[in-house]
Amino acid sequence: MVPRKYSCELTRVIENALGERLRAVYLTGSGAVGAYVPGTSDVDVLVAVERAERPALERLVKATAHEALPCPGRKLELVVYELAALADPGERPRWSLNFNTGASEHHVGFDPELEPAHWFLLDLAFARRHAQPLVGPPPAELIADPGDAAIGRAFDAMVDWYEQAEPQHAEVARERARHWHATHTFVPKPGLPSDGTPP
Repeated sequence: MVPRKYSCELTRVIENALGERLRAVYLTGSGAVGAYVPGTSDVDVLVAVERAERPALERLVKATAHEALPCPGRKLELVVYELAALADPGERPRWSLNFNTGASEHHVGFDPELEPAHWFLLDLAFARRHAQPLVGPPPAELIADPGDAAIGRAFDAMVDWYEQAEPQHAEVARERARHWHATHTFVPKPGLPSDGTPP
């Protein structure tokens, strides 16, 4: 499991950076379902705010960066959403910050139009079902269900991405998509590198 010391300190710095805007912090991905592997898995965190303002988001990036708070996993994947975006995610979720930080990675995104939407839709669908609250209510109270059809299309888009970008992993992606279409449940991703999707 994700080390409690890290998750507690991460929650503290998120609260300090966002203040009264903060509504929830969720541990999601492998850490939420007991599949976290120290040093190998990502630490996936979803943050809900009443209102996202750029100075607060920049403070959050600085406070949670690997250099300031070393991540015990491969990297921290932290995504911030306003409550309104979570209540109506659609097929292109309107996140406010997408931040990946680790020993060998530092990515800061503020524009959802510049990054593939399917990763985020799958993340939200998974988090709604499986995320663990570190702060705030159960995730289903804030995250709306995007619908099975939309999730299926996101899985298909994920397969297309792997076929074009990382064909060596495409068959595993196809198996995960087939599992969703057959069962409407998520299955772990053995053999896949971290890509922002649920475990």
